[in-house]
Amino acid sequence: MKFLTYCFFEPLSLPEHRSWDKDRGDPNRYYYNILAVILTNKILYPEYRTRIYFTNNIFDNPLSEIFNVLENESVDLFEFDFGYELTEPTIARMLPLWEDVEVFHTRDIDSVPTSVEYRYTKLFERSRFGIGTIRTHENHRGRACRMLAGLSSFKPGLIPQEIKGPSFQDYFANNHGSYGCDQDLMIQYFTTDPEYTLENFYDCSAYRQSHDQDFPCVNCDPHDLLSIDINEEARELFHLQKIEKLDDWAGEPVDSRGAYTNHLLNKFPKIKNKMTKTLRDFYHVD
Repeated sequence: MKFLTYCFFEPLSLPEHRSWDKDRGDPNRYYYNILAVILTNKILYPEYRTRIYFTNNIFDNPLSEIFNVLENESVDLFEFDFGYELTEPTIARMLPLWEDVEVFHTRDIDSVPTSVEYRYTKLFERSRFGIGTIRTHENHRGRACRMLAGLSSFKPGLIPQEIKGPSFQDYFANNHGSYGCDQDLMIQYFTTDPEYTLENFYDCSAYRQSHDQDFPCVNCDPHDLLSIDINEEARELFHLQKIEKLDDWAGEPVDSRGAYTNHLLNKFPKIKNKMTKTLRDFYHVD
């Protein structure tokens, strides 16, 4: 089985420190890309399921109707009920690590899958490596960004128990409870054993990032990225992303409502026809 894993929760406080996200003050900003993410995944990754780990309080928001619209569209919803104060639910994206899963990629719901990101996932999938990440912003360097919580990849069967630990419960218990706890846990668990990372960690730097990691690992060759075929439908999506400025760097928080979401919905008219006026207005659907 193959998964793209996301988390979705009602923020108990808005993250003002996220200077890279111009919409960080909008409490509905995490709804902006749900349609675009799931429909783009259906096109790019037809063999994958999209998993969303959610907290039950999302259903207090009328926009949560979107999950009814997307029911049975290669999407699986799993409730996360560990309790939280800040961003702890984001750790739930790692749950497949302790399941019988071939490969999964942790992703952010506030960005859309880009061309370089897609090429890297396909490279990772066919590679011998058990863990990897793609770093694409100029600040994605140094210990704090050894792995990106929303841009990392895993093959559970290739990761030794002594690296990943006995269970998700043990993993979760080690989080520090502050913003970025999911990323810090990844870095703590998967980048601090140089004997393991030297041969098993697959790093890709792209877009605005060209620095090597500060720990031993295998670097992705840019020519290998270009060897990944992209079909005409995917090429059309990536071209529109460029036009709509949704692809400055992979993992970038964007607002894909309007033209890009309309383009996707025109490919899935049954989904479009299920949308209520509230959702059509919010997603700028014509």
